Amino acid sequence: MIHIRVLILFLTGIVLMISCSKSPEDKIMALAPRFQKALCSKMIECSKDDIAKIPPQYRATLPIFMQSEEGCISYFKESFDTAREQRKSAKKELTEETVASFEACIVGLETTTCEPFKGERGPRLGVPGCENLEKISKPESP
Repeated sequence: MIHIRVLILFLTGIVLMISCSKSPEDKIMALAPRFQKALCSKMIECSKDDIAKIPPQYRATLPIFMQSEEGCISYFKESFDTAREQRKSAKKELTEETVASFEACIVGLETTTCEPFKGERGPRLGVPGCENLEKISKPESP
């Protein structure tokens, strides 16, 4: 019985060391699918009434990330991957603070209403915690 407890404590320690040893970049990429799902489902949910008002022949002109949740997720996945490659080639590293703000953004997206997605909001998403989102998810323009 004591051997089992020692083994469990030992394995728990190893799991904690492995999870804590992830780089901020790895943590961001692990959180990316959760972010993409939260953002895309909220965007599609909050804009479905506006999209329904667009005549069917013009809906294909919408950006790919507004046409379906799957299209949105693949768009942001590609955007995340491109931004990651640019950070890698420029030797820029993310910080733990960036990871924390990214996690706050995800929680904000999961709990927000549709209000930040409606009306005039300018170039930034008005969800608390998402202020630094462009540093992570958007590639730099050439």
